[in-house]
Amino acid sequence: MSTSKARSGARYRPTILDVAAACGMSPATVSNVLAGKRHIAQETRALVLAKVSELGYVASATARALRMNRTWSVGVVVGDIANPFTPEVLHGIEDALWERHHNLILCSTGSQSDRKVAYLRNLIDKHVDGLILVAQKLTAREAEELDLARLPPIVMINRKSDAVSGDLVAIDSRGGMRALMAHLLSLGHRRIAFVKGLRDSSSAAERYRAYRAAMTGAKLVIDPALVVPGDYTIEAGTHAGALLAAMRQPPTAIVAANDLMAIGVLGALRDKGVSVPGDISVAGFDDIFLASHPLIGLTTVAQPKYNTGAIAARALLERIEQGRDLAPRFIGLDAELKVRGSTATARGS
Repeated sequence: MSTSKARSGARYRPTILDVAAACGMSPATVSNVLAGKRHIAQETRALVLAKVSELGYVASATARALRMNRTWSVGVVVGDIANPFTPEVLHGIEDALWERHHNLILCSTGSQSDRKVAYLRNLIDKHVDGLILVAQKLTAREAEELDLARLPPIVMINRKSDAVSGDLVAIDSRGGMRALMAHLLSLGHRRIAFVKGLRDSSSAAERYRAYRAAMTGAKLVIDPALVVPGDYTIEAGTHAGALLAAMRQPPTAIVAANDLMAIGVLGALRDKGVSVPGDISVAGFDDIFLASHPLIGLTTVAQPKYNTGAIAARALLERIEQGRDLAPRFIGLDAELKVRGSTATARGS
């Protein structure tokens, strides 16, 4: 088919050669203008952009990616897409990437190691420009299954991975838990239970350490029976709440390492006929959207979830632009105590 016939067809798509011919300049010059090169004269840039608009030229994403060794895509790996904490973080990530014309490829691992490795391998094979791990830890064993030399720049959110080098954006879990414990202690609570988070979570470990430090600082003995394992799910909170409520000497307050478990605790206490906060105060961490609902009114520690995602995405784009020589950074975000109706003065105080 001749060029003239092709151009007469409704499906004809202008090429960079057409733009160059219309401008009376070389395709290389047009390519430099479209790539945003700085050394181009203003008159040349204006002419090329005018002809691009006039002809309806659309650059080939594939050709652009090959030319610049970029895909303008970022892989985001989350553990549980159903966790109410996750969507707000993703919203922040997406908006920040969209501002810079980058695509988001989302993978939810279901907190399964094999799925996590498979997704990461697939993202690496797709040559994404960078990775964001949302509350996901890459263990040494998992890292061994991947070709670390092929890993793009990485930013981690709320969970540090010692197996890889990258930026960490995290809430001040220790400071937030310290404020929450100070609130409960000021209400006269001395027998305070704690429902722990995931074992491999650095943020969960920080929250537990802050709980222990607050109890020790108040010269209180930590009863091992008051520390219950958890995994950040409502089911874990339900189990912990039932267990603690059935104790011969139950706690006057229960702190859960996240809001989902705190909501599970609330349900279990209600089923047992325990008044909240009359008999037992309950508090969580994260301030998910359900926490402020009038039927729940959960005292919790709020973290700026949207901003966490946006800051992480911008940090990744900066790392992509500056290359691997940029030293790993820690970006800490402040936590804020939100006092609501689930906590009150300890009974007998």
